[in-house]
Amino acid sequence: MIIHFIAEDKKLYDVETITRILNVSKSKVQRELKKQQPEIIKYKNLFLYPETTLFELMEVILIEKLNKQND
Repeated sequence: MIIHFIAEDKKLYDVETITRILNVSKSKVQRELKKQQPEIIKYKNLFLYPETTLFELMEVILIEKLNKQND
């Protein structure tokens, strides 16, 4: 897992790390990121997303998984 920090002590995550944390496919993460249109920071050929984006994705994916189990 790779976590990047910037000057304001904000945690930033790349797509690969987000897929490992959420345990979903990379394409699923990219689709959800596209829907949310979060703040993107480009650093050394990486697209990094703030920690709040990770939490929002966690919420969306958790709700989807719970709905699948209830059906």
